[in-house]
Amino acid sequence: MITPNDIMDRIAELVAEKFPWEDIHRELCPQGFTRPCTLIVQDECDCNVGFGPGIVELAPVFTLTTFVETDEYHHSHLAGMHQRQMALASLFLPGYLKVGDRAPKVTGLKLAGGYDYDTVTVTFSYTLLRSEFEEAVTAPLMEHFQFNSRGE
Repeated sequence: MITPNDIMDRIAELVAEKFPWEDIHRELCPQGFTRPCTLIVQDECDCNVGFGPGIVELAPVFTLTTFVETDEYHHSHLAGMHQRQMALASLFLPGYLKVGDRAPKVTGLKLAGGYDYDTVTVTFSYTLLRSEFEEAVTAPLMEHFQFNSRGE
């Protein structure tokens, strides 16, 4: 079973292979972040519970935002930024993403941007058994637990 978090982890691994010398941020960029870098965000995840008997279809959407170095006027080099955008888009051109023992299908790829950043938005689709989905929903997140074994 895989979750959207597993997909995000795999995307981050591929971005790190493509740009090994750069920072990769998840969910938000810290104030004063260094450029060039890539931000990965999960935008949404559609869930189709009527896909089939006992099956749930998930369609998570991720946006990769690429930033390049800026000049003294905070202008980005657009050609370099577009080149990075194409390099990020190429990660999804096989039409699927190998994640563990699964391979979610790429069902959408959109490129957009502006003067300070470019984005690649990718949509995946994969199915889970309802029992797997319920397991993912109720599984505890990896957190720090403190146990009191003395019963105090």
